[in-house]
Amino acid sequence: MVFGLGKGKIEVFLEKYNFSPGETIKGRISLKLKKPTKAKALKVGLIGEKATTKYGRTSGKGMSTSRSKTYFYNFEMPLDGEKEYLEGEYNFEIKIPANVLQTPSSGGAVGDIVKGIQLLSGKDVRISWYIIAKLDIPSGFDVSKKVQVNIG
Repeated sequence: MVFGLGKGKIEVFLEKYNFSPGETIKGRISLKLKKPTKAKALKVGLIGEKATTKYGRTSGKGMSTSRSKTYFYNFEMPLDGEKEYLEGEYNFEIKIPANVLQTPSSGGAVGDIVKGIQLLSGKDVRISWYIIAKLDIPSGFDVSKKVQVNIG
């Protein structure tokens, strides 16, 4: 998705999309705006998102479903500072922490136990990882791009 209501676009190019903890994500941000735009900063980050779906019964024979999303990991770094932007190319590197998967809702023995509880409680939890690039525009909608990556 590209946001910014016609201000232009931002693209994320990665060397690869599958990573292991401890690896470095290398990529490039390409920014092309329709007109010069003042912004606070151009940022790139790594986000871990947990999507939870709960299933239940309603009074009667119906089923209910509720969904929620939360960020359990959010790393962000600036690529450039406050100035007027029009276009440019920016290289970046983000080191994935070696222990990034050691969260209460992830793999290993703890993850197996959580999955068992999810099945019994009517919950489905999905973990997604994204690289996000964002031009932080103070008086309007940010121009951003989110690209999914796999970490495991």
